[in-house]
Amino acid sequence: MQRLILVTLGCFWLFMTWQLWRVEYAGQKLGAAVGISTVWDKVRRAPDDSHLQIVHAPSGQLLGELDWEPRVLTDSTSRVEGQILKIDGYELEVDNGILLLGPDQGQARFGLDLVMDADSKWQTVRINFRKLDAENNLDLYLGALATATNQALNLGLELPNYTNQIQMPLEDMRDPRKFTKALLALRGTGKLTTITTMFAINKLLDEANLGTQLNFSFELPRKAHLDRLPGVRSDIKVYRVDFEPLKGWPASVYVNPTGEILLVRLPQGYELRNTHYYGIARRRTQ
Repeated sequence: MQRLILVTLGCFWLFMTWQLWRVEYAGQKLGAAVGISTVWDKVRRAPDDSHLQIVHAPSGQLLGELDWEPRVLTDSTSRVEGQILKIDGYELEVDNGILLLGPDQGQARFGLDLVMDADSKWQTVRINFRKLDAENNLDLYLGALATATNQALNLGLELPNYTNQIQMPLEDMRDPRKFTKALLALRGTGKLTTITTMFAINKLLDEANLGTQLNFSFELPRKAHLDRLPGVRSDIKVYRVDFEPLKGWPASVYVNPTGEILLVRLPQGYELRNTHYYGIARRRTQ
């Protein structure tokens, strides 16, 4: 009787797996286009975190690592067993980011936290960066917090013998002159240094004919494509999203059907590799 139950459960699992595969891939060939909204929805709802190592692929050199942690934000105040929770928003976090610097130069640690509402409109963005020396003493800290409600950017700077914080309107980031002046204020430069630096910046901007406004937007990808995960022995079907963070700098993100990020390919051979699929790279000693 127990064997019959186990066989029945096994057959049921195989059947459901086959059905899920049909829903995901039936009638679709490698290279087939997939709506970007489908992939984006999977990424923001992914049940698993991704531990990614930063590697220079041509040399195999390990450069750092980070954790990609998506979360669905729900209202937990009125939770009832069996009730479908109302989604309040989404959170995408880069945690435990480390960049390994050269010998005796220490390391840099970084993090990013993006909170969106239920319609995927951004609410807050938080970025932090720390430079540590070879003895793990703080050389530099730079933090930024932007909020959609008041359209403000808060910047914080900490050096061994200096600390300062400023707030500026987000719109000022598009004006290179205003943004440069705010950074100089953050650093606490003197009046003469500020005037000299602003004169040089204005001259460079005029010569480059950049005008008074900068455009930080870039065209988001509209489609993804079915592909195989490169560089692994198994035949793993994924979504591939191609985009250009900067003009002429193509990049690709490989996402599995559950939304987990498996590989990010950047220009000049830099990659972010999921350790569950590519193994753990070791830093080479000099």
